[in-house]
Amino acid sequence: MTDSTGRLLASVTDGDVRRALLSGSLLDSPAQAAFQLNVSCLTDGVDAAPRAPEGAARGIADYPVVDSSGKLLCVETQQSKSSRPDRDNTVVIMAGGKGLRLRPLTENTPKPLLLVGGKPILLHIIENLRDEGFSDIVIAVNYLAAQIQEFFADGSNFGVRIRYIREEVPLGTAGALSLLERPIVAPLVVMNGDLISKASVGKMVEFHLHENADITVGAKVIETTTPFGVLLTQGPVVKAIEEKPTRRDLVNAGVYVLSRKVINELSRTTPTDMPELIEQNLAGQRVLAFPLHEDWLDLGRQADLDKARVQAEGA
Repeated sequence: MTDSTGRLLASVTDGDVRRALLSGSLLDSPAQAAFQLNVSCLTDGVDAAPRAPEGAARGIADYPVVDSSGKLLCVETQQSKSSRPDRDNTVVIMAGGKGLRLRPLTENTPKPLLLVGGKPILLHIIENLRDEGFSDIVIAVNYLAAQIQEFFADGSNFGVRIRYIREEVPLGTAGALSLLERPIVAPLVVMNGDLISKASVGKMVEFHLHENADITVGAKVIETTTPFGVLLTQGPVVKAIEEKPTRRDLVNAGVYVLSRKVINELSRTTPTDMPELIEQNLAGQRVLAFPLHEDWLDLGRQADLDKARVQAEGA
C-alpha cells in the first residue's frame, strides 16, 4: 500500500492473510487487518544478495524496491515464479471410501473417479500436486480399487510416481499410514481423495517446517450468519440485540502434514482415524492450524459435486 505520493506504507502477503484469519478476522474484514507496517524492502541501487538468506529463512521471495525517500519503484523477485521446486515429501491420498452419500453415482464407480470438468476428481488433485513439485504419491485404495489402479497405473502418464496401499483389515484413515514403506524422512502430506481446492499444499508444508510443527491441519474458514436478531442476556435480562451476527469457525479441511515422529508411532494393529490421531497429540506435540482462504469443496454430497461441476464449466 502506498500514499498519494507513492511512498510505501504497508505490505500484505499470503501468510499475513492466514495469520489474520487465525487471529479472528473474518473474510469480509477490512484488508488493514492483515497489513504489515514494518515492511522488509530493498533500497534502489543497493545489492540485494545479502538479503537472500534472510528472505529464504522467512519464506520471502519478493521484495518491494524503494528510493531514498521511500517511494515504491518496483518489486524485485528473488526466485523465478516459473521454477517448480522438487519436493521430497510423500503425499498419501485417501481414496478407499464407498461414497455412500453419492449413491447411485458410486454404485459402479469409485468416488475419486467421478468426473468434474471432464476428468476425475482424483486427477485434479494429482495434477495440482504435480504442478507444485510433489512427485511421490501413494493412493490408499479399497472400494473398487481395481478401477483406480487401472486408470492411474504407476503415474508415469501423469508426470508422477504412484504406489498403492491396501489394508487387509480396516485401520482407519490414520492407521493406514502405518503400512507405508520406511524410512520416512520428510514430513508426510495426507489428504482426502474427494477434495477440489485451489489452496497451495506446498505453502502448507513450508509453514509446517518453518513452525517446527508435529501435525499441521488444513483448516477451512467457514462463516455462518444467523438470519435473526440474537438476544444477549444476563440471566433473564436482555442486555443487547445483535442483528444477524456472523459466526466464524475453522473446520477440518481434510489436508494434513505429519512429522516423521508422528508416523513412526502409529500402530499396525490398532485402527486410528485422523481426528483421533490429532486428539492424541494435542497434549504433548505441536499441533497447528493452517487456514485455507482459497476455494475448497468436499465432494461428499451431491450438492457439492454439482457445484464443482458448474464451477468447472464456467472456468
